[in-house]
Amino acid sequence: MSRRRRLIEATLKPHGGHVEVHFTLNRIQHIVRRHADSGDTFLKVGDGELEHVREEDVRALLPIHAYSQKQLSSVSVRVEELNRFVTAPIRAHLDNFDRSISDVSGRLRENYATLQRFRDLQSNVARSVLLEKSLADQAANLRASLTGLSDEDRILLDQKPTVDQVRRAISQWDQDLGQSVDAVDSLVQQLGIQADGLSSVVGAPSSLGDGAEGVRTEIQSVLRELAATLTGAVTAARASMAEDHALAIQRHSVGVEISRLDAAYEDVKARSTAHETRLAELNDVESRRTAAGDLLNEQRRQLAGLGQPQELHSRLRSELIRLYGERSDCLDGQCREVTALSGGLLHAEMRRGHGLGDVEVKFRAVTAGSNVRGSRFEDFFRNIRTDSDPLTTWEAVLIELETLLLAGPDKQVQSEQTPNLTRLGIPEPDQKRIQQKLSTDGWLDLAMTPIADDPIFQYQTKEKEFIAFEQASAGQQATALLRVLLAQTGMPLIIDQPEEDLDSQVIEDVVTQLWKAKRGRQVIFASHNANLVVNGDAELVVVCDYRASGDQSGGRIKLEGAIDIPEVREEITHVMEGGEKAFRLRKEKYGY
Repeated sequence: MSRRRRLIEATLKPHGGHVEVHFTLNRIQHIVRRHADSGDTFLKVGDGELEHVREEDVRALLPIHAYSQKQLSSVSVRVEELNRFVTAPIRAHLDNFDRSISDVSGRLRENYATLQRFRDLQSNVARSVLLEKSLADQAANLRASLTGLSDEDRILLDQKPTVDQVRRAISQWDQDLGQSVDAVDSLVQQLGIQADGLSSVVGAPSSLGDGAEGVRTEIQSVLRELAATLTGAVTAARASMAEDHALAIQRHSVGVEISRLDAAYEDVKARSTAHETRLAELNDVESRRTAAGDLLNEQRRQLAGLGQPQELHSRLRSELIRLYGERSDCLDGQCREVTALSGGLLHAEMRRGHGLGDVEVKFRAVTAGSNVRGSRFEDFFRNIRTDSDPLTTWEAVLIELETLLLAGPDKQVQSEQTPNLTRLGIPEPDQKRIQQKLSTDGWLDLAMTPIADDPIFQYQTKEKEFIAFEQASAGQQATALLRVLLAQTGMPLIIDQPEEDLDSQVIEDVVTQLWKAKRGRQVIFASHNANLVVNGDAELVVVCDYRASGDQSGGRIKLEGAIDIPEVREEITHVMEGGEKAFRLRKEKYGY
């Protein structure tokens, strides 16, 4: 990487240069241009214009397997390079999984905020119910303590709570009606947007295009008819809320009766001078009860408006686990494929849910200051890795951690509620310490940290005998990896001087594989080995040379063409065989 950076800085940057790559996909010309000074990348597709793109956009469009000189024999020192042998052929599938996982994770985060609001409202409703009941009981007791009242006055006092309940109910019903009408009005606007957004299909065959256009027109008609029906309903609803409508008349009638009962109630209190102190206390309690009742109704309305976020949370968590599992299945299948393509030399195995490094770092961060020993965390995650199903185990641990979080730091959680934490090596005293440090954001970050699949690569020395892949020799590693690369199909394969990574005795085997590989993918080798070029039956040979003899600062393409072109054969003989004289001399010495 540093060598390439120095090369760019010494050659392209001083001249404001750029690099262009031309490639063809299904006969459509693509051009990628990258400027050396700014690093900006542009892409042109077919007859279109150059457009600014990201590097990952180009990689997704033109994935390439590329290895520099001696890289194949040193791949094992970088796990991510070995992983690429598994992931590269299924990159598109993995990207689809990753996009789906990202989408579900985003929805989980968004819904979790709603879930927290839902839980807070549930707690507030419970407190408001208790307060409202307490104040109702207090008011009833105060009314019962008023003596010397007539039966009519007693009835008026006893009816006061019901009158207040009717008043609050009508106010809430009016609010619900207004919000419902507004919601339907918004839906009408959305239906209009959807109907207008159904664009025609351009370029379809006439036999298909007419039918498709008919479907589009009919769907637009249905959407607009639905919008019109709802618009009529909204208009009728708003009309029913006008002052001269039956609803307003009925509301006014009820209001008059409530006002009459309120006045009669106030008259009773005014005439009960002997109970002035208790009446004042009753008035205060009932005022507080009215406020508590209004708050309770509003809280219940908000709670109902949030839907069922706990159910959605559980469903999204299950969806996330399913996606993780399917992604693991995809990788596991490709591991078996890589093993088969290498002829058994490279044994690849994906251990599901063993990549807990990021999760462990996050767990330590969210529980920082808990005074739990570091060795406790190490044992805890080691036990998860050795469990039969680490993903399921970790999901159970997350549920138990959330139980600790929701209980709050002042409530003791019994060990029966956290069996996995206890079983995996976090005893109750340490659970209590963790509980003191857990926060909602911390738990959510922990829950959103994915568990990676941990790949294991081995080299087969004998039948059913394996060693760690990094312990194999450079030649053994390169041979196994090149077998896989040449057996895979799809993306172009570029290798600089593969012969330097290979033992000489396997070159002929590689040549045989090359014949088959060319049918399934484009193969580009930069080589000094005649066996690869000639016996590999190269379809295009590009001869590179310096612009000036002895000047190694500038290069050029000296010649290109097929092997059957005499000039190309002469260059191969000169560069790779040391010239015709040397070639014939070796032939005589070999006795051929």
